[in-house]
Parts: sequence; C-alpha cells; structure tokens
Amino acid sequence: MKILCVIDSLGSGGAQRQMVNLVCGLKSKGHAVELLVYFPDARFFRAEIDAAGILVHEIRKGGGFSLKVLWSLIRLYRSGQFDVVISFLDTPNIYAELAKLFALSSIKLIVSERSSSLNERKTIFNKLKRLSHLLADFVVANSHSHANWLCDYYWLRNKTKTIYNGYFVGDAANVSAFKEKLGNLSLLAIGRIDTGKNGLRLMQGVEHFYQKHGDCPTVFWAGRQAQDADSLRERQEMEEFLSQHPVIARHWHFMGERRDVPGLLQQADALIHVSMYEGLPNVVCEAFVAARPVIASNVCDHPVLIEDGVRGFLCDPLSPESICESIERFFMLTIEERQQMGRSAWAYAKQYLTNDRMVSDYEALFLFAK
Repeated sequence: MKILCVIDSLGSGGAQRQMVNLVCGLKSKGHAVELLVYFPDARFFRAEIDAAGILVHEIRKGGGFSLKVLWSLIRLYRSGQFDVVISFLDTPNIYAELAKLFALSSIKLIVSERSSSLNERKTIFNKLKRLSHLLADFVVANSHSHANWLCDYYWLRNKTKTIYNGYFVGDAANVSAFKEKLGNLSLLAIGRIDTGKNGLRLMQGVEHFYQKHGDCPTVFWAGRQAQDADSLRERQEMEEFLSQHPVIARHWHFMGERRDVPGLLQQADALIHVSMYEGLPNVVCEAFVAARPVIASNVCDHPVLIEDGVRGFLCDPLSPESICESIERFFMLTIEERQQMGRSAWAYAKQYLTNDRMVSDYEALFLFAK
C-alpha cells in the first residue's frame, strides 16, 4: 500500500518517536511510505528517517492555523497516489481531517490521539477536534484508558481502537546490572521537565526517603526543559527546593536531552516516572525493553503496565509520602527479586510492545477502513 504519515515534526517527543518507529516498520513490511511534517527544523529523529529512505514533505508552518499546510495536504490527497493517511497528534489530525473533507476524498484516514483525558480541558478546540473525527475511518488511542474515554462520544464508539506503542525488543532480558551489591539507589527519570512530569513532588518524595533512612537515592533526569510559563515556574520551584536541601541537590542531576536512553537505563536500578497523566509513556515501555523495573504513578494505563509488585511499584502522584513508600518498596528488594522484576518487565515488552505487533495492528485497520 501507499501510505502518507502526518505529524508536526521529527523532534524528540514520544509521539515523534512512535511515528518514526511506525513509518520505518511499515517500510520494512514492503509498503511505500512518505511523511509530511510542518516544523522541519526539529530534526532529532531525521537521521533514522533518511537512513530508511523515506521521502519527507517539508512544509514550513507559520503561526496559528496554516492554510499552507492544509493546501499541501489537499494536493497530496487529490494526487491519488496514497491509499491510506495516518496522522498523529491533535493539530496534525485536524489538518488531515479537513484536507479529506475539502479534497472530497474517499482516502482511508486513521488519526491517533497520543495523550490522556486527565489532561483534557473544556475548550472549543477540544470539542471541535472530536467532531472532526467524524471524517476519520478510525481513531487510535495508545492507551485503553483514553480509548474508553473517547467511546463516551457516541459517534466514536465503533471507530475507536487501542494500539500500544511499538519497540525493537532484544532476544534476552539483560539483568546483569542487578548482580552488583545492594546500596545507594540509582533512579532514572526521563522526559521533558514540565508540570505534568511532577518533578517537585518527586524531589519531596526523595527527601522523605532521606529523612527516614539517612540514605539518599541518586536521581538522574534526562530531558529538555519545556518553555511554557507553568513549566518554567515548576523548574524554578525545583531549583529553590534543591537550594534548601543540599543533600538532595548533591544526589540530583539534570542531564538535558539525551540520545543514549538505552545505555542510561542499563546503568539505572529502576526508572522513576511519577507523572500526573500519560497516554502510553515511551519511557516506561523503553524501561521494560531494557529489563528495568519502573516506579510509576497510579494513573491511566500504568496499573496494567506495571501490575503493582510485578514489574515495578505504583504510587499516588499527588503524595510525596506515597512516592517515598514506592521507592522504599523497591529499595527493600533483594538482588534476585530485582532481577525477576526486570525479567518480567522484558517479557511483557516481548509479548505486547514489539514494533512488529504495532505495525500489524495498523495494517489490520487498513483492511477494515471504509
């Protein structure tokens, strides 16, 4: 099949990571795949796309709604060269849906929402984007919790599907790092620094742990700083907390945006991810691929992914005390128990989170789209 995929950019976000995995996977299955982006200067994943030999249509978008992007998509629809269009994220979905309408096209359209209803605000845009899904053949969520919420809209009940993220999973669980002696915990947090990632409460949870045990886990945070006002305010509060708690500050390391996530995970005892909301977080899935347990917030699909006590531990993201308790539960495990938890995480990824499985799930929608 000839497939056009649409997303805002090839920047370092989780949706962009998954779009790259999808288009590369579709290409490897013999499909002719092209990609359209409208912020071409964000190129974090561009090398992977170029290496796969995928044609990229670059449309440079200005501020606000872009007729240029819409018209470019209309022309691609009218060209008749594509059988399916797949778009990720809210604004690309809107462009893809409107282009189908104005092009008077019967092309098969699959749109994907990549967040959570917990982050949903009651705005006109959010109402319109759900109405615009009437133009799509399928609406894909990457978590069961969000798919179930979308089905509250009666016109989406028969077209909403859940497709989990896909990853390239190795042939064996690497739990060798757990052979080291027990001691100071090394916890890895991955993600942009913003209000949703809950960094201040994580610091407070680590402080509770230190006060109770006299030992401070070392936290490495890999990710860029979000630039919106609320996230910058959160970062300022985190910095102020560190200035008031020098022991925590000595054990806390902001690493910035990193490309070596698999290597960082292999050096960590566990991933810690106490976000306020999620779709299906790449970082949790990537930790499973690396056979690392996860300490995560009890939100969205996390209970299904983690299965408290099996592949990690869950906590209340609003409670630093609960975050502390989950760190304690992991801290008390023996090396053998950590190894078993890591193997269970890897086995889950091998069964449910492979890129081949994700690609096959999308291919199945090609057959059933109108």
